[in-house]
Formats: sequence, C-alpha cells, structure tokens
Amino acid sequence: MFKYLSLIIISVAILSCTNLDDRHVFNYKITGTAEKVSSMKVVMGPGIDYDSEGEINLPVDIEHDVYGDNLNYLLEISHLDVNADVKLEVFIDDELIEEKSQFTTIDAVNTISIEGVFSKD
Repeated sequence: MFKYLSLIIISVAILSCTNLDDRHVFNYKITGTAEKVSSMKVVMGPGIDYDSEGEINLPVDIEHDVYGDNLNYLLEISHLDVNADVKLEVFIDDELIEEKSQFTTIDAVNTISIEGVFSKD
C-alpha cells in the first residue's frame, strides 16, 4: 500500500512540474517627469489582469514570471494632460519589445497603450 501511495505522489509531482523552457519574464516600466497618471491597465499573460481605476504614482516598475506561449500583454495609461511627460516600456526576457511616449486621444481620454501577443518564435 505504501509503495503505491508513494508511486502516485511521485507521479503527480513529476507531471505537475512546469516546463521552464516556457518561462518568460515580463517587465513593464512607466517613467517620466509626471508625478502620477490617471489610471493604469496591465495584462501579463494569463496571470495578471489589473485595472487601477484610479491614480497611480510614478515611477512604476512591474515584473512577473509568465509561463507559456502566445502570451497576451498590455500596458495602458491615461492622463488628463496630453502634454504630460510619461514613457511606457515593455520588456520581455530582458529585451525591449516596445516603448511609447505619445498620447492618443480616444473619446476625450488621453491614453498611451502598448499591447500584443508574445510568442518565443
């Protein structure tokens, strides 16, 4: 009985291990001379989906390990002042994917947004 229980526990432990080849480090940075932004939305793969729904003090530096492939990413801020000095940067596995500092006005809301799908290929 003990042998079978041990075998089952070992099998479950081995099968539940995450493949470290699919590990990616997402790092989002918001910098600039502005003291805060009006709101922030963050998506990092399937693990993080956050909407501040309020002001966020700057600077911001968020890092998270994400596992898998074809991973969604989004970093979006809004600010009342279209001329505010704010820069967004998205790094994945220490590689700069994209950076933006130009606001776009959509429905009277000034936003900067970086989004996409990350695939290691």
